[in-house]
Amino acid sequence: MAKKDAVVLDTGEKIESVGPWMIAWRKFRANKIAMAGLVIFVLIVLSVIFVPMIMGIDVHDYDVSIANQGPSGAHWLGTDNQGRDCMYRLFLGGRISIMVGLLAALLTVVLGCLVGGISGYYGGMADNLLMRFSEIVYALPFTPMIIAVAATMVWVPQNQKMYTVALLIGVLSWPGLARLVRGQILTLREQEFMQACTALGFLDFSKIFRHLLPNVISLVIVNATLQMASAILTEAGLSFLGMGVMPPTPSWGNLMNLARDQRIFQYYPWQWMPAGLMCLLTVVSINLIGEGLRDAFDPKELQ
Repeated sequence: MAKKDAVVLDTGEKIESVGPWMIAWRKFRANKIAMAGLVIFVLIVLSVIFVPMIMGIDVHDYDVSIANQGPSGAHWLGTDNQGRDCMYRLFLGGRISIMVGLLAALLTVVLGCLVGGISGYYGGMADNLLMRFSEIVYALPFTPMIIAVAATMVWVPQNQKMYTVALLIGVLSWPGLARLVRGQILTLREQEFMQACTALGFLDFSKIFRHLLPNVISLVIVNATLQMASAILTEAGLSFLGMGVMPPTPSWGNLMNLARDQRIFQYYPWQWMPAGLMCLLTVVSINLIGEGLRDAFDPKELQ
């Protein structure tokens, strides 16, 4: 967050001067819907981190003698068909799903900024090659492609499946951000501060990563936020189809997969419905945050 400064006039009056980051934060804070999304998301993140730790259960713990029990004082969200605590698996699964979304968004940002920054700064042959490559990746049908690739990676160890899913989503999601970054860099590289960097003899690496990309960080933050929500939904869909994170490791997707069993769908809704509700709340809250950030960073409003 930018540090606030105070300008003292000759009359002794102090005028507070704030930077664009502080202005954006104030605009975001004034957006009640975006703040509600932020509060909900923070509560969900804290829950998936601390609830499994407090409960102190292992993912492999089960007791078939209490299988399919409904919600009670001992098990607030009941048990599944192997006697495992549904509440523990719900929040542990949230940990996996949110981590996949975060890793996928991070990879998207890294690839998108790298390709877009280099393409926009150098132009010419480098721009043509990188943009044609990004168009090829962008043209690939995202959902069929990721399902097909995920289905062939049965050799991946279970404890690495989460990282594999995040990698697939990130590798196929960066072209949109790269094109946005490139467009901004093409505009920024002609401005006066870049001419000053050239006159001072700065290296190209410094120009791109220390002077150009920081000026598009607001665009990157908004895109990464929305990408994270999309990645969580994609992971849930893959796991629901049995191609993502597989049991016994829970995720919201494979917990919702239990609803494919008609008996569980009809008689044991506590085994699958909370995962769907948590996934819905998480994605909606992230989208609200993203929309709030988009409005807060709108240059037309930063006055």
